[in-house]
Amino acid sequence: MSLIFRAFFLLLCVGGILAKGKKNDTDIEPRIVGGTRATAGQFPHQISLRRRGSFICGGSILSNNYVLTAAHCVKSGNNVAPASQLDIQAGSLTLSEGGVRVKVAAVTVHPSYKGRGNDVAVLRLEKNLDFSSQIKAIKLATSDPPNDATVEISGWGRTSQGGPISNNLLYLRVKHISRDTCRRKYMRDLYDTTMCLLHDAKKGACNGDSGGPATYEGQLVGVASFVIGGCARAAPDGYERVSKLGQWIRENAHL
Repeated sequence: MSLIFRAFFLLLCVGGILAKGKKNDTDIEPRIVGGTRATAGQFPHQISLRRRGSFICGGSILSNNYVLTAAHCVKSGNNVAPASQLDIQAGSLTLSEGGVRVKVAAVTVHPSYKGRGNDVAVLRLEKNLDFSSQIKAIKLATSDPPNDATVEISGWGRTSQGGPISNNLLYLRVKHISRDTCRRKYMRDLYDTTMCLLHDAKKGACNGDSGGPATYEGQLVGVASFVIGGCARAAPDGYERVSKLGQWIRENAHL
């Protein structure tokens, strides 16, 4: 097996096309392949991010007025999406209806994000979310999951490479593998801010899942960033490590 597969970011494209190679202003994708439909209240921290009304990415509720997503969901090259074009949906398992919609007031992208690594951004909301059994903040983890631990990922991304976006929130249990194993077998130039979550073939994150959560024991451990070589391969997905980026997230979300 080759040590390195080309990595493609999980962006949920407004046009519904998986971004490959250089991204542009219309890029934005990911979805869970081989996932199980979530139940009410199972992932109350999960939000969907919209741009000009169209779904682009996932995200997680940090507090009643801040959410976390991937930097590449809101930044392409040197261009950051205007907050006026963005809003979130919280408290719903389906993209098409339910929950509440809240506009974004401000976008803060990690200053070290240059297309790889540090792939996080915090969004301040125009008004506070009302917490309930369906809408809750999630605690940020201070350490990575143990090696070989089972982690849950969730999102509305594509159900197959080039396939449709899911209207229903799906989730999947994957395995956290050591950074040494990931570098040796899959990605020699793995960034320090990135963890690897391994799954079987025909499963995993895909276009539209970007920015969405990886959770372990009820805490947020990762933010969906990229897939290796394409969706649902027998290779790990790249998630940004909350343990490494937590201080910046807390400072900029005023936690």
